[in-house]
Amino acid sequence: MAIPQKPKLLYEITIQRGRYFRRFAWWLLAGVAAVGALVALDTAATRGMADESLLNVGKIIALIASILFGLRALISLLGWLRRRNETLKIFDKGLVWTKRGSNQQYSWSSLTQYREAGRGLYLGKRPLFQWGAHRLTMNDGKTLKITGVHGDLRKLGSILRKPAARVTGAVMGRTLREEQPVRLSRQLTVWPGGVEAGKLEIPWSEVDVRLKNGRLIIYRLNKSGKFQPIKRYNPRRLDNVGGFMEVATATIRNHQRERFEKQR
Repeated sequence: MAIPQKPKLLYEITIQRGRYFRRFAWWLLAGVAAVGALVALDTAATRGMADESLLNVGKIIALIASILFGLRALISLLGWLRRRNETLKIFDKGLVWTKRGSNQQYSWSSLTQYREAGRGLYLGKRPLFQWGAHRLTMNDGKTLKITGVHGDLRKLGSILRKPAARVTGAVMGRTLREEQPVRLSRQLTVWPGGVEAGKLEIPWSEVDVRLKNGRLIIYRLNKSGKFQPIKRYNPRRLDNVGGFMEVATATIRNHQRERFEKQR
């Protein structure tokens, strides 16, 4: 008899509300110091204590620093007011989210929709600003939103992508075998016989799909025997892109066997 394997922890983060107040205090202190520097430089310029052009440059830098530090202080204060202590653990078999006294546990088989919509600006491996969320809709109707508060959204996306694609792809495959359509967005629907991109219906024997340069591209076979791009989608506005790619890739191979045999 096989021995059940212990779930493997892939990611863990604990968010403590108090750290937001500490950040607020530090950014506020930095902002006060920047404002003080601005006042001092203005006073020096008024009294002609140094070269005016140099003092003007210093005043501009101090003003920009004051605004940036003030914004960070405000963001930290809002985080302290809105956030609560929470812990997120992502395992190879599911996830556990402890928040506001409740403990939510889900296996990956509970996932029905996944949209990887979190974005950000990064300096190397360091996130500068992040917005949006990776959204997981579970079979009990709840939607879990993983945001930049929980860490680097690029890393979190790479962790969530594979299990989400596996599960949603399997669900999508079963739905199509039952002769039912699967809708990724208002402009993209998968049917048992092919893909409906906008108002175009393309059979599996004539379609190709690729993820390229941050876009999901739908191709159609033209009269000259070449695949021509006809629709481009932002994956962040689609549900279950990974699952769709798994189903589409396998189905296209079945309907275009000669093409793939030539590529071997």
